[in-house]
Amino acid sequence: MGTAVKIHQLQAAYAPAEDRLLLRLNTTDRREFRFWLTRRFVQRLWPALRQSLESQPEVAGYLDQATRSAMLGFMHENATAGADFQAPFQDPPGGALLPLGAAPILAVHARIALVPGHESLRQIQIHPERGHGIEVTMDMTLLHAFCKLLADAVSAADWQMELNLTAGLPPTVTTLERGRVLH
Repeated sequence: MGTAVKIHQLQAAYAPAEDRLLLRLNTTDRREFRFWLTRRFVQRLWPALRQSLESQPEVAGYLDQATRSAMLGFMHENATAGADFQAPFQDPPGGALLPLGAAPILAVHARIALVPGHESLRQIQIHPERGHGIEVTMDMTLLHAFCKLLADAVSAADWQMELNLTAGLPPTVTTLERGRVLH
């Protein structure tokens, strides 16, 4: 069983000595959760994240894959445009509470599910092989931001994998207007 939390701040950074990503989640009630994400874990998590974003009615309503990809890319740009990805991760005043301990936990299991009755919310569960993990609820804006953080950290890791939400999108597509792709 995990601990339900509300996210205040997220960070995903590559740790070269570990050859892993360090995911840190800071909550509004001063708790911090730290996880190691391996290349394999991220490789398995990414398709579920993308599928979760593609399941939004604004994206899923299009039959053509190129149009779905264009709409997803458009929504991703809009969702991340106002986010500050350069701000340093800040410890809360008085320090963070570390319910899972100070050392990062190796993430082994993840699950992403629709929050019943809320089609724009997703619950993400991250757990170690044994023991407690976390369950967080993200709206689409936060989920897009999480995907961008993950993609940027993987890019810095040089793991020879590209996390791309618009895979398959023709390079000449520049905008979307009334459901039509414009070149």
